[in-house]
Amino acid sequence: MMQQANNVTTLIKSLKFICLGLIMALALSNVAWLYAYVRETSQNAERVYVTTDNGTTSAIAAGQVQPTQYEARNLVRSFMDLMFQHDASTFRERVNHGMKLVDHNDGRAIYETFKRGQVLENYHRYNSHTNWTCDSVSVDMSVEPYRGIVWGAQEVVYDNQIAVQPVAARFTLSRQLRSDINPYGLLIDGFNFIEYRRPAPDGSRSNK
Repeated sequence: MMQQANNVTTLIKSLKFICLGLIMALALSNVAWLYAYVRETSQNAERVYVTTDNGTTSAIAAGQVQPTQYEARNLVRSFMDLMFQHDASTFRERVNHGMKLVDHNDGRAIYETFKRGQVLENYHRYNSHTNWTCDSVSVDMSVEPYRGIVWGAQEVVYDNQIAVQPVAARFTLSRQLRSDINPYGLLIDGFNFIEYRRPAPDGSRSNK
């Protein structure tokens, strides 16, 4: 009888320890959940949402993250590649994507030059396409708005022939909201073409 009483006492003590352990685990879990909830609420309060033709996406405030030289140069390279390398099937998609990285007025000005030159019509007419080669991108980020120059060349390929046109431009970069559409946190503006005498393969200067 005494042995049974001892066993019951031991069992009760074990159950008490188990209950205390569960209570402590539950308390720690509640604290962790509360911390995560407060953190997420705080982030949501600071989050900015951008509404575009492609829907609503979250963005980070322009002043929250400092853009880097890499991001600035990569933005410009991506923009030039989208705007100056395409064919009949990809022209509209690539230009529309590139327009999201540049000020509206500057983007429209570039697009108008494409329309006047009948770029899309010539793609269909001659079964041609263009390639873009970036020679260099320089960006001064010591003051805002950032300022830079891009140098490169557009190749027009048609009927087994290649015509090379040097292209260079000055631009400024303004800090913007980061989003899925523009992850760089920068927008190109003040985009102006400039003369560029591109070095030829033999080291001489092109006359263009």
